[in-house]
Amino acid sequence: MMKTMIIGANGALGTDLMQQIENPIACTHADLDITSFDEVDKLLAAVKPTHVVNTAAYHNVPACEDHYQQAFEVNAIGARNLAIACKNRRIHLCHLSTDYVFDGRTKKPYTESDLPAPLSTYAITKLAGEHMVQAYGSKDASIVRSCGLYGAVPTRAKGGNFVTTMVHLGRTRDRVTVVNDEWVAPTYTLDLARAIGLLLSSKGKGIFHITQSGRASWFEFARVIFDELRLPAKLEPIAAYDFQSKVQRPAFSVLDNSRFNQLTGEPMRHWEEALRDHLRDMVARGIFSR
Repeated sequence: MMKTMIIGANGALGTDLMQQIENPIACTHADLDITSFDEVDKLLAAVKPTHVVNTAAYHNVPACEDHYQQAFEVNAIGARNLAIACKNRRIHLCHLSTDYVFDGRTKKPYTESDLPAPLSTYAITKLAGEHMVQAYGSKDASIVRSCGLYGAVPTRAKGGNFVTTMVHLGRTRDRVTVVNDEWVAPTYTLDLARAIGLLLSSKGKGIFHITQSGRASWFEFARVIFDELRLPAKLEPIAAYDFQSKVQRPAFSVLDNSRFNQLTGEPMRHWEEALRDHLRDMVARGIFSR
């Protein structure tokens, strides 16, 4: 019987994993500092899970540029600690990574075999975490890259997500500008949590890309939010060049899900269907309004 520890259980993805994974065990930062190998090893020895899903990360992308040592400790050393401890105890590790490991200089969805080329400190540390899992972990470990996450629970480090930001701006400003030349696959954390459950039950190992199907510019992503919630602000497209940021981000970070689809036989649904379901759920719960 599976007994799965969810590290980062109170985060955006972790909360949905707690609802979707068989026999989940919640583990938050208050319970475990993954940068300490001793803490990791002692907790795994006490709990004895069969699987560990690591969603913990230092993922405030701009902050990583200023706090690169902390970002490396969490995103890379933390992954190393989990990889070693899980391998020693024959625990399957599923480690969450990101589309940011690529530079976005292509127009074709990235496969797991495409060469990464990170553009930022965050991306570099997340790629380092992947290498730590591959170098120190079991050959049965899995790495999941995803993209453009949003869900009912706001991202703790950012205080929200793209959806909540658009809802706020759409109700408080007369005009909202959104980048129209960067492409992603917006991914609902509830759908991703279900997919990770399928991956674990299918005994997937190695790297997997898991996102909603299809692709959208950030402007198209925002357009659906504005339309579904009837937000009053005027939504206008801008070029990424006109959007001031100290962090370089991939212009195209759509991922190819074929490997996951072939393993599980359960393709992810289209991003717009998932997004509209999420927005309607948030309205039904009284969190958003029309």
